[in-house]
Amino acid sequence: MSETCTVVHFSREPSMARIDTIKPESPGKLSENNHSFGTFYVCCISLSILTYITDLVLVIALLYFYSNQGYILYFALTLTFVLLPAICMSTVSLRWYIIDHDDPSVGRASLGHWIIRIVFLLLQISPLLRYVETLIYGIRSKVAGKSESDSQQTILYRRMLDEDANSSLLRLFHCFLHCAPQAVMQLVFLLSFVMNPQTKSSINLDLSIIQAWTVFTSVTSIAWSLTSYHRSVRFARDDKDKIKWIGLLVAFCWQLMSALSRILALSLLAAILPTWMGVICALHWGVMSVWLAIGHHQTASCSSRCEELLLSVALGLAYVLAFISPRDGPTRYVYLVYYLVCFMENTGALVVWCVTNNSSNNPFLYYGAAGSQVVSFILAIAFLIIYYKYCHPSLSKRSKIPGDLSNYIENDKPCYSKTSYNFRTSS
Repeated sequence: MSETCTVVHFSREPSMARIDTIKPESPGKLSENNHSFGTFYVCCISLSILTYITDLVLVIALLYFYSNQGYILYFALTLTFVLLPAICMSTVSLRWYIIDHDDPSVGRASLGHWIIRIVFLLLQISPLLRYVETLIYGIRSKVAGKSESDSQQTILYRRMLDEDANSSLLRLFHCFLHCAPQAVMQLVFLLSFVMNPQTKSSINLDLSIIQAWTVFTSVTSIAWSLTSYHRSVRFARDDKDKIKWIGLLVAFCWQLMSALSRILALSLLAAILPTWMGVICALHWGVMSVWLAIGHHQTASCSSRCEELLLSVALGLAYVLAFISPRDGPTRYVYLVYYLVCFMENTGALVVWCVTNNSSNNPFLYYGAAGSQVVSFILAIAFLIIYYKYCHPSLSKRSKIPGDLSNYIENDKPCYSKTSYNFRTSS
């Protein structure tokens, strides 16, 4: 006779109850295929922590160099895109903690736990605490499983998934509000040093190296944030297959090349015509927001048309850098339209770069920047095709017709957290 267990879901939608009583796939412990906390999970969370800390440390080092060497404008811009995203993430994280505190299914946190939370929130490093809590809940669920406490193991495992999903969503905010602007800004600052003959001879080598590393870590953080987000959503949903390490690797390469090509295109244009770069980004944001508002109605995360419009505006801003599906439905044509628009914008930026620069002044920079942008975009499309054709988690549940990519693009279905505003989507 199978034993029932309590499962905590992550939505207040009527169709997705917060707490259900279900029967496990088999008696005893949680299924190893769908409910496991092991080395792979620990490595993913550890990589998230490492990229987050490395990104912050390098930006702090940049602020130190800018202040010491009198680059007041660079210092102000860099600090702005450090503090504003941090305040935004801390505010959202605090709101989630308050919602959890009022939810009897989650349980009340102790005073000591609240003190730790407040310290991390005041230090503006709220995602780091979420990652640590994810690991703690995972370890506790593993211990509970070994002590034959199956119901407790299920609850702890679900709490781990909740924290993982929350930290991944906070990291997305960090990705779009911090990493993307920092990558473009620091690359533009670096290009301005190299392209300007008056400052080229007085370039501080240490500063240039830190700028280059900051760009690299920011692009890496963007790619990992998007990849980790899709991974955590699949783990949090019972109706989705879990992504394996090979699929995670290919998805990361896809996101890395896509982010790199986009950052390079925007930076090359900003180094020549910064005003036009802002205009292009604003137009892209506006067009994508209108497209989402017109074509993506009745998403499960929105209870009113006003919320749909707000979500469309927020996603439109994210689409300046990357694509995230807001609703259920086929994605192959959406990807086609999105990457076609990005291709035209990137090509336009590349043409401006090639026309307004002289290859004889710095041929390595001239051809290297243009070639890297083109190659990274081609590789992004290649990894996208490889992921959906060979590495997608749900391939075993779908028919496989060689050469037909449409059979491998799964309908994207949103997943939601504590409130209707915290949308999550599957990959």
